[in-house]
Amino acid sequence: MMIKEVTVFVTVFFFCITSFCQLPKSDSSHITICSFNVYLLGGVSPKYKEINQQHKDPNYRRSDTSFTIPDRISNCADLLSRGNFDLMVLQEVVDGIRGDSAVQDLCNELIRNSGKDLCWFTSDRIGKGMRMESMAFIYDKAKINLIAHKGRNSSLWSTQEPKNRKFVKTTWQSGDFDFTLFSCHFAWNEKDCKRRQADYVLLSDILNNPDKFSSDPDIIVVGDFNRFGGRYCKKENNEYGIQQLNFDSSKFRVPHVECFDPSISNLKEVAENSGIMHPQQYSTTVSANTMVYDMMWITTDVLEEYNWERNKWNIDFGVLVFDEADGNAYLPGAEDLSSKEIKYLYSDHRPIWMKFKTNTGSSDK
Repeated sequence: MMIKEVTVFVTVFFFCITSFCQLPKSDSSHITICSFNVYLLGGVSPKYKEINQQHKDPNYRRSDTSFTIPDRISNCADLLSRGNFDLMVLQEVVDGIRGDSAVQDLCNELIRNSGKDLCWFTSDRIGKGMRMESMAFIYDKAKINLIAHKGRNSSLWSTQEPKNRKFVKTTWQSGDFDFTLFSCHFAWNEKDCKRRQADYVLLSDILNNPDKFSSDPDIIVVGDFNRFGGRYCKKENNEYGIQQLNFDSSKFRVPHVECFDPSISNLKEVAENSGIMHPQQYSTTVSANTMVYDMMWITTDVLEEYNWERNKWNIDFGVLVFDEADGNAYLPGAEDLSSKEIKYLYSDHRPIWMKFKTNTGSSDK
């Protein structure tokens, strides 16, 4: 009996360790999509301020250090390279030449690390957070094709709140899988609940009525949704915005949340689910909490490319945990940094990802 108990314990322990230590694996019949809120990309390293200054004044002489790759860019490239992603969607990119230059450097570092034939582009200005922002997209041309519309790589969609950042819509194709992808960065402003409410209202409309937003019902929505972020408005009955989303599991799913909160709007943090081992591993932030701000939503048509019934954490979807010693993407020394130091050397968010089949035949047509 003792031998059997020890065997069971070792087996379960080994499964948990291997599950948390796994990274996304690449193969020819799948693509892996990543979403990453990179804190003020283009707004931290002095290099991009100098590039912007030279752009304004051609006579401005840049320092020698501004012609090198900033440590932060190398750090983020090392982190993202661990995921072997085919499409990377970045939020909180500083709009304009500063952000564009940072994305170009990041793409070049990713190419150097992986040898992949990567391309990048940024969206039009989406609105203001701490700075004016855009979204960035880096993708492997050998695995995935960008489908432009009317000569444009992306388009913007607005909520009913004019101060809110716009959603960015793009269209893609890989093998038999063609899909529309929206990238979002929801409002944090806790002084005006209507702002985040408006973001969730538009998200709910997209997910419940995909035909209104795309000729293809395969829709993926990624980004930073600030789920339960900030203090609620007492006058609005504990309103965090997500209560505005009409959740219908027959129409859309969100694995990064449903894995610990099947209702998607009941539990504020992963740690509130006592059945989840190592809740910090599920968090999408580097803070000392277990919040899930970043997610990937999929309409049910996408389930042709994603087996919901068999989906597993860190195999079909997951988080790159780089700041914990037992994380799957652990970067030595990261656990000794403060949250502020991590934010400026990497980001205050962790990359999230999902894996999709691309060889389903005609079922996606």
